[in-house]
Amino acid sequence: MISLFIGIDRSDKCIDVHLLDQQGNDHSHAQILTDPHSLTAWANEILDLLPAGTSAALCIEQPCINLTGFFRRFPSFKLYLINPMILKRYRETFNISKAKDDKKDAHHLAKLLFEKHNVLKPWHAGDPTAAKLAVLTEKRRQLVVQRGSISNKLIQLLKDYYPQAFELYGKTIYAPLACAFLKKWPSLQAIQKATPASIERFYIQHSSRRPYLIERRLKLIDQAISITDDPSIIEPYSALTVAFAEQLSTISKNIQAFDKMISATVDSHPDAYIFQSLPGAGDQLSARLLAFFGNDRSKYRNVNAVLDHSGISPVTKQSGQHRVVHRRYSCPKFAHQTFVEWAGQTINKST
Repeated sequence: MISLFIGIDRSDKCIDVHLLDQQGNDHSHAQILTDPHSLTAWANEILDLLPAGTSAALCIEQPCINLTGFFRRFPSFKLYLINPMILKRYRETFNISKAKDDKKDAHHLAKLLFEKHNVLKPWHAGDPTAAKLAVLTEKRRQLVVQRGSISNKLIQLLKDYYPQAFELYGKTIYAPLACAFLKKWPSLQAIQKATPASIERFYIQHSSRRPYLIERRLKLIDQAISITDDPSIIEPYSALTVAFAEQLSTISKNIQAFDKMISATVDSHPDAYIFQSLPGAGDQLSARLLAFFGNDRSKYRNVNAVLDHSGISPVTKQSGQHRVVHRRYSCPKFAHQTFVEWAGQTINKST
C-alpha cells in the first residue's frame, strides 16, 4: 500500500520535492541539496513518516540515473520514471500559458502519480548483469563517438598541411600504427629528415612488414613536395596533430578495456548464448541486445511491446482525410540504435 506520493523535480544543485498523502491532499514541500548526505537525511525523514507495511511512491522525470541509483537502496520506495513529454502535457492542462517552475513541476509530478499510479509501471532495477552491460555498452559507444569526432578533426587538419600522411600511416587513423606515426613525424618536413633505415625499422616494429609497401612509402617521402614551408603553420598544426594522435591512442586503449569488461560480463550471463547465436549480432551487438532484454521474460508482453519501447514501430496520426506516419521520437535512443544497426548487419546473413 502506498501512503505517500512524492514528486521530485531535480536540478544540478538541489531538488524540489512535493508530498501528497494517501487521499491526495498536500502534505508538504521542501527543497533539498543533491549531495548524498542531504538526500540520505531526507530519505530517512520520509521513512519515519511511513506507517508500518506501507511504501512511498516517488515520481521523477527522466533521465535521472544518479537519483535512481540512490533511491534503489531503500526497499520502501517505489520509483516511477516519467518521460519529460508526459509531464509537459500534464502541466499544460493546468497552465495554458505554459508557465513553469521547479516547485510547480514537483507538485504536478506528485499529482500525476497519485492519479495514475494504478496504470503506471514502477521502475525495477531488473537483471543486475544486464544492467551492468547496459551501462558498459552505452559508455563504450560514447568513447567510439568521441574517437570518431577526434578522427574527423585530425583528418581535416592533415588535409590542410600534411596530405601525404594519408598514404603513410595506413587505412585507419586511430590504429596504433597511425597514432605512433603521427606522434613521431607530425609533418612532412619531420619525416623527410629521418633516414630510410629508421623509417623502415618503424614500420617493421609496428607490424607493417610488406617490402613493396615500405618501398612505395619511402619513395613517396623522398619525392613529396610540401604544401607549405611556413613555420607559423607547420609548428602549431604539428603540435595539434600530436595532441589528437595521443587522444586517439588513449581512447582506443580505453575502448579495448571496455571490450574486455563487456566480454567477461556477457560470459557470466546464463542467456548469453541466445543473443550470441543471432545472425550478424557479433560481440558488441549481442551484448547490447542482451542488455536490452535481460532475463526477465515478463518485461515485455509481446513483440509489439518491444517494438514500441525501442522506437522501431512507427506512429500513425490520423484525423478525417489527413493521415501521417512518422518514426517514434520518444524512445531510448541507444536501444533504437541497437536494433537499427543489428538489422543492417543481418542483411548479408539472409538467404
